[in-house]
Amino acid sequence: MDYIYGNNNKVLIKDFPDSFLKTHLQQQLVDNQVGRIIITGIQSEICVDATCRRAFILGYDVFILVEDGHSTCDSDILKACQIIHHYNTIHDQWFAKVKKTKILVFSIISCLFS
Repeated sequence: MDYIYGNNNKVLIKDFPDSFLKTHLQQQLVDNQVGRIIITGIQSEICVDATCRRAFILGYDVFILVEDGHSTCDSDILKACQIIHHYNTIHDQWFAKVKKTKILVFSIISCLFS
C-alpha cells in the first residue's frame, strides 16, 4: 500500500529514503500534472536529500526545499544545525530552490489571490 486516503489528502507510505523508490509517487505526480514539488521532512541527510536529488534527476524544473522545514539530530561529529545548513547549501547550489516557510507561504497566498 502506497497511500492512505482521507479528506482529499494522500499520505505516502514508503520503505526507503527516496520517496520515489518503489512507490507510485512519480505516477501520481504525472497523472495530476504536478510541476512543482515542495519538500519537507526528516532526516535532512537521508530522506530529504534522497528525495530532493531524485526529483531533480526526474526533471522537475521548479521544486522547493523548505529551508526551515526539515530536521535531523546531532551526529557523532556534527550538530543538527550544521547538518541542516550543509544540506540547504548543497541543495540550493545544485538541486532546489531553498526558501524559508514564511517566504513560501507568502508566495503561495500571492498566487492564489492574484
